[in-house]
Amino acid sequence: MITLKNINKVYRTKTLETQALENVNLNIEKGEFVSIMGPSGCGKSTLLNIIGLLDEPTSGTVEINGETTSGMSDKQTARFRNETLGFVFQSFHLINTLNVLDNVMLPLLYRKNSTANKKELAKAALEKVGLAHRMDHFPSQLSGGQMQRVAIARAIVGNPSIILADEPCGNLDSKMSREIMDILHDLNKNQGITIVMVTHNEQQARETDRTFHFFDGRQVN
Repeated sequence: MITLKNINKVYRTKTLETQALENVNLNIEKGEFVSIMGPSGCGKSTLLNIIGLLDEPTSGTVEINGETTSGMSDKQTARFRNETLGFVFQSFHLINTLNVLDNVMLPLLYRKNSTANKKELAKAALEKVGLAHRMDHFPSQLSGGQMQRVAIARAIVGNPSIILADEPCGNLDSKMSREIMDILHDLNKNQGITIVMVTHNEQQARETDRTFHFFDGRQVN
């Protein structure tokens, strides 16, 4: 499902070179729920961005669903990302001027579905996270947990095979965190979605199939 081979990521300026990732090799199977842990600045989010095709490695190869992504054009990459990957972020990244339904519909904008079909897909995604009754509300009218559920609905509306979650419970209290983790587990077990989650929470990591630990850009297990 996801294979990283000899991944290195170096950020360079005129005076400084920073090795964000060093010789990372990962293999994540279809249907797994894995977590990535490590101290701040160890390369976790950089790794997730590379898996999500939001950033490119300095060297090494990324394979997703058997396809090597480095040979794709920008248009192919954008289409592949839109059809294959769903993203959930710590800060929700909802658009405050759009209501819940329109926020969830955003990943469908570049698909050829009719507007009516896009709305039905968005409503179905909201039903899966228990927020169909809030589709006409705006983000400012929601709690943090509800906003994250909207973000998950947005991530799954396009029927992705992979969800990449960067600290999805980082801004939530324990009760809301439990709700979000339960939703992620349901998507993984009952819909077969592969999930890669960055977290600082050891309890949440223990709930996943495997945990990869990173330190100073290197995988340490």
